[in-house]
Amino acid sequence: MTLSSDLAQNGFSLADVDANDLQKYIQITKISLKKYVDEMRDFFGEWNDEVVVAEFNDKMKRSCFQKMLLHDETVGFLSYDIQEEKIDGISINLIEAARNNGIGSAYLAHIIKLSTEQSKPMFLYVMKTNPARNLYERFGFKICEETEALYLMMYEPC
Repeated sequence: MTLSSDLAQNGFSLADVDANDLQKYIQITKISLKKYVDEMRDFFGEWNDEVVVAEFNDKMKRSCFQKMLLHDETVGFLSYDIQEEKIDGISINLIEAARNNGIGSAYLAHIIKLSTEQSKPMFLYVMKTNPARNLYERFGFKICEETEALYLMMYEPC
């Protein structure tokens, strides 16, 4: 993904994630998602860093796992996985300072372009209480399944 000149001029950049980013990943995931996990505690249980570590290790195997930097400080993580029949594992975790700057929109536009070029549907999970669902819906994602706590959303390329 290439950042727009506006994002770059505002100090944002992207870099690939490596094993040294684990602690920052845990910290940012906790900042960006713990509120929603706590709201759904009956479903998810208590926050567990070990689950986040396992998720990090899984994302290290994906097609794309990048960190978002603001003036060389990590402020978020983005990932997706291109598979034979679909693009899956779409994830955006940003701290407050990185939100509402167009990063999520630029990222979704990038993977939608991949989806269209490869004629592959895309899938992501979003917690029911997470307002990011609104962003995904603006980009054409539709709810295709739901559990007590999660929506599985799908984007079907034209």
